[in-house]
Amino acid sequence: MEEFRLKTIEELISLINEETSSNSLSSFKKDIKKLNDRNLLLKIFFAVREIKKDYSIGDKKTGDLFGVRTVKINYKKVAYRIAYYVDKPNLDSEQVNIMFIHVGSRENFYKELRDYFKNQKSLLKYINNNAI
Repeated sequence: MEEFRLKTIEELISLINEETSSNSLSSFKKDIKKLNDRNLLLKIFFAVREIKKDYSIGDKKTGDLFGVRTVKINYKKVAYRIAYYVDKPNLDSEQVNIMFIHVGSRENFYKELRDYFKNQKSLLKYINNNAI
């Protein structure tokens, strides 16, 4: 953990992008770039690692966000969320794909997420049909 505390903001953003590389949406990458607090980025980095270890730690959403999971992060008395989707391409396999969708403060988080899906109807339909 100490080795990460010495990283710059740019290095932490790069680490998060490496951790989520092939499975993060452009919206997630843009959200990460907007953050300029090194300690918050560290919390997000470790949360992403935890999600990758055990995708079931996130809360399953229902309704129009069915299939999406979120993990809570509290930092400086502000609630943040990470939204992601878990896909199991082959039912016989243990392998899963985790797609990171959005990260941000709790305020307007779900509205922003719904607005994103409003413009990405095919993605939401896919998630609704394939969620595990």
